[in-house]
Amino acid sequence: PASPPASSADDDLRRARPVLAAPSEVAVDQGDPLAQVRASGQGRVVVVYVPSDGWAYRDGSGSLTGATVEILRDFFHWVEDREGVELEVNWASDDDWTRFYRRVRNGSDGVFGIGNVTMTQARRGELDFSPPYLNNVAVLITHAQVPELASMEEATEAFQGFTAHPYRGTLHEERVNALRERRIPGLRVLPLDSNDEILEAVASSPDRLAWIDVYAFWRAVEQGLPLRRHPAGDDDSEAFGIILPRGSDWTQLLEAFFEEGEGYRNGERYVEHLRTHLGATVTDLLEEARLAREVPTQGAAADPEGL
Repeated sequence: PASPPASSADDDLRRARPVLAAPSEVAVDQGDPLAQVRASGQGRVVVVYVPSDGWAYRDGSGSLTGATVEILRDFFHWVEDREGVELEVNWASDDDWTRFYRRVRNGSDGVFGIGNVTMTQARRGELDFSPPYLNNVAVLITHAQVPELASMEEATEAFQGFTAHPYRGTLHEERVNALRERRIPGLRVLPLDSNDEILEAVASSPDRLAWIDVYAFWRAVEQGLPLRRHPAGDDDSEAFGIILPRGSDWTQLLEAFFEEGEGYRNGERYVEHLRTHLGATVTDLLEEARLAREVPTQGAAADPEGL
């Protein structure tokens, strides 16, 4: 069932939250509440996104596209048809994932965020989520010269003297922290700020490791980077959702979009977006992960790890 309407308590909570941003970031992204859009027949929404190959990027002509961009465009077109309104969509790029998260968290109604944000119970206390738009697989990677681990029990010996590179500010740090608990001799941790930095670092030396989303790994391999995936370290427990400020009056409508009919993710258009922007190999792997887990699209999801 759809979530209940946002209560005045939710509104009070959002207003009372401290703004977790530097002084230069205090300005709050502003969109129009759904109620206002319905009343006036038109309105403005803001989508804050993290640029990422395959997901939200500029094509050869400079146009913004990508799998999550096109999913949200489908939603906005659906809203216009269903509600009989006109929407102005403003796309705001932010290449700092932590700042992106804060901007959406502290935004007004009518603000959406796409940055492959893993759905967790802790984040549900700060944000609203759409139903999952993707079931991800986080993969453990090293340089191609490193022999494949048969099991994670081998990590203590195999990764002595390695440097681990978690994506700063994301839940990939939790996996690295769990690895540190194995007390691997000489293991160092050096967080980095993007997938590209992590992939370049791991590909540069056979004494580096990281967990990274499978689509980023496959893209790097296709580009010729010398990387190895260690399936023993795979984690397919995570789901990504579009994020909104907590208590947003757009949340129920976004849920209805995903759940209408047989479900948006069961339609050809959804799979077409993945294949177009991620490629057939990654799409098949991600769809296998979805079918294997069948993460619910209603109510509370599992508390997975990831971005």
